[in-house]
Amino acid sequence: MNQIPGHDDYLWDRSGPVDAGVAELERLLAPQGWRPRSRVPPRRGATAPGVAPSRGRRARRWRIAIAGAAAIAAFAIGVRGWYAYRLQWPAQQPWRIAAVEGEARVDGRDIGDASRLAPGAVLETGAGRVRLRVARIGEVGVGEGARFRIVDTRSGRHRTQLQHGSLWARVWAPPGALGVATPAGDVLDLGCEFTMRANADGSGTLAVRSGWVQVESGWREVLVPQGARVEFAAHGRPGTPYDEGASDAFVAALRTLDAQDAMAEPDAAAVRALAAAARPQDAISLMSLLRARPQLADGPVFDRMSELMPADARVARAAVRAQVPNAMGPWWEALPYPRIKRWWTQWPDALPSRDGAEILQRD
Repeated sequence: MNQIPGHDDYLWDRSGPVDAGVAELERLLAPQGWRPRSRVPPRRGATAPGVAPSRGRRARRWRIAIAGAAAIAAFAIGVRGWYAYRLQWPAQQPWRIAAVEGEARVDGRDIGDASRLAPGAVLETGAGRVRLRVARIGEVGVGEGARFRIVDTRSGRHRTQLQHGSLWARVWAPPGALGVATPAGDVLDLGCEFTMRANADGSGTLAVRSGWVQVESGWREVLVPQGARVEFAAHGRPGTPYDEGASDAFVAALRTLDAQDAMAEPDAAAVRALAAAARPQDAISLMSLLRARPQLADGPVFDRMSELMPADARVARAAVRAQVPNAMGPWWEALPYPRIKRWWTQWPDALPSRDGAEILQRD
């Protein structure tokens, strides 16, 4: 097309006369024409795809990460400090008396408005109950008709004596922090909650609500797990621990065997009844019996224990009979109870309890 003299080319800058054909072509192509879009400013801090963050944004992210790490470190230091403070206790510092219900005396005098119980002082309850703070690691509730005293108290070691009566304890601390001497022997907490009854002749009971408890006496050492109970005969001889849900037939057979001398031939009928009534939860009793009376490895007690334990927890009968150290280790690891050294998993025991008196009265 030749340019018209004196006029610019319409196709280049829309100047000059408009050709009818061109105008019609523009009309047809108009819907497909280019239209400029309005530019929306990006959000503050946003980065367009493919564009690296600015130096300021990178610095801001580093500041946030450092602040978060500092907060976590401060929290960890705070928890560690609280934990250390909780376990520390000045030697022979009295325990705080948290509550008194009914009649109670200290060294023969009415407890009155006393707020502390000093080591060596004798606490006696008539028709009353007293709750004490065990340093900073837990609580002890002394029930009715009890005679109790603090023997020694210091960081990591708190020793008491219950001459008779009932007691409830709730402790969150490393194993062995709290000990209770009774006519039946020494009761050591392994990070737990438990109730007990001690009579002057050495008889009594111990029930564990969480964790484990170790009983040391002149007869033998007994470990009692959560949900289990152990009975003491006169003169403090401990029986075999058993699950709180054990059947009457199981408990009766267990008491028959416990009443026998350990060196005597086990009562055959009681052994058969025990094995027949045993449930998986009763494995702690069977293990304790095999440990105390290895001759039972030749009979149905060992057979039933093998049936109750997982197939991969294998124990040799001959090793149990010969009292080989750790012979029953695979069974021990397979028991359905929390591990003794994992006392920190029992963290609810670190919280104050409101039902200690009711637990003590019920048990």
